[in-house]
Formats: sequence, structure tokens, C-alpha cells
Amino acid sequence: MTRARVAFVLLLGFCSVVLMSCEEEQNATQPSSVLNEPDFATPEYIVPCSRKDPKIDSCFQNTLIHLRPYLVKGIPELELPPIEPLVIPEMKIENGQGPVRVRAIFTNITAIGPGNFSISKIRINMASYRIDIHISFPKIELQGNYDINGNILLFPIQSHGQFWALLGDVAAIARVQGVEEVKDGVRYLTIGKLLIDFKLGRIRFRVTDHLNGDNVIGQAMNQFLNQNAHEIVEELKPAASASIGKHFKDFLNIAFSKIPLKVWMHDT
Repeated sequence: MTRARVAFVLLLGFCSVVLMSCEEEQNATQPSSVLNEPDFATPEYIVPCSRKDPKIDSCFQNTLIHLRPYLVKGIPELELPPIEPLVIPEMKIENGQGPVRVRAIFTNITAIGPGNFSISKIRINMASYRIDIHISFPKIELQGNYDINGNILLFPIQSHGQFWALLGDVAAIARVQGVEEVKDGVRYLTIGKLLIDFKLGRIRFRVTDHLNGDNVIGQAMNQFLNQNAHEIVEELKPAASASIGKHFKDFLNIAFSKIPLKVWMHDT
């Protein structure tokens, strides 16, 4: 071997050592992703499932049924308020397309009936953390304040006041896409997407406008809303679904951030 080749080999060796040293130093300064998950205690409101369970869909359905009375009363340690009645401070709906173009803000909403839900079907894929939940409610009664302006079926509307609504035979599908995250060596599930679709069997509205609540205009407004209720809801459904999905996504992520994945999926 010539001196030039020897020098070249030595140079390559030196560079390799330097690069390996730099890589080791960089790895040493990066936070460790090693899991550190002890055997967490299982809260009374959770019935754990197993990834290996061939009937995992049924297990999750039973878990939600078991969880229902706790959700009704609220779970303070998860920062989950009661769902019966369910109080929503504010919800915005904006729809800029079609015959119903409105911007609406609903505040101080009280919903009676969410706690009486039934789960008809669940489909879950733990490999991708995709969960589809088919849920129904006999009825949901809503009341609160509203402020709305825009056009409904080509008629201009600008109104604010109190509202009441009765939604009967509510059927909904919640499609959840979860993402696994590691915090301080512990795995948690975060909801990346929450899409909601729904159908309403019966709808009744009553609004009390601050200016025209009890006069002929107010009566005509209520008559118009109820005669066209299904069409109005259908036009507003995409915007309403997005607003509801965002609210419950934020709502549930607070709870999931406090429950390690291993608590409700023991063999994770």
C-alpha cells in the first residue's frame, strides 16, 4: 500500500470516529423516548379492554355504557363537567353557502337529554386509533341566548334574544381519529380529528326576539322556522357538525391527557 493510500484510509477512519462521536453526543442531549409506565390504578369509571380481544368493539361499547352514569354526574379529576344537563358557554355557527347563509352565536346553552344516550354500534381499529361510534338520543331539549344575522331561504334575518329547541329521535355518528403521544415516558391518546354527522327525526323551535318577541313579527318568525325546520337544519348541518366536533374534541382531549393509554387498554 502506497503512502497516499495509507493516508487516505487513516483520514477516512478519523472522519468516521468524529462523526460517530458527534452522533453519540447529539443523542445524549436529546430527550429520551423510553417508556416508563408502571401499573397504573384503574379508576372505577373505566372498564379496561384488550387489544387481543376478538370482540374489542363490544368491549368498548360496554365501557361507554359503564361510563354513562359517571358522565352524567361529571368526573372532576378529568375536568369533565356533568352532561346532564350539559352546559355549553358558547358555540358559533357560520355558513356562507346555499340558501341558508348566516352567522350565529349561541351562548349560555343548556342541553337536557344528552345523558340518556344509547350506543348502537362501535367500530374500532387500535392499529390506526380509528373509532366510529353510533349514538342516539330519544330527545334533546336546548335553551339559551342567540345572536344571528344573514339570510334564511332568501329572507333576511337579524335577530337576538332567547331560543328554545326540541330535537327528537337524534341519531349521530362520531368518527374519531386518535394519535398516540408520549409524555414523560407515558403514552396517551390525543384526538386529532373528530367528525360528527347527525339526523333529526323531530324538530321544534321557539325564539323570543328582544325587539319582536310577542308581536306579529315574532310569531311569524317562529311559524316560518318551524315550517322549514328540516330544510334549515339540513343546510346548516356541515357548519353545525364542524362546530360541535371542535367543541367536543377540545372537551375530550382535556380528559384523555389525564388518562394513560395503558389504563383503558391494559396490554398496550
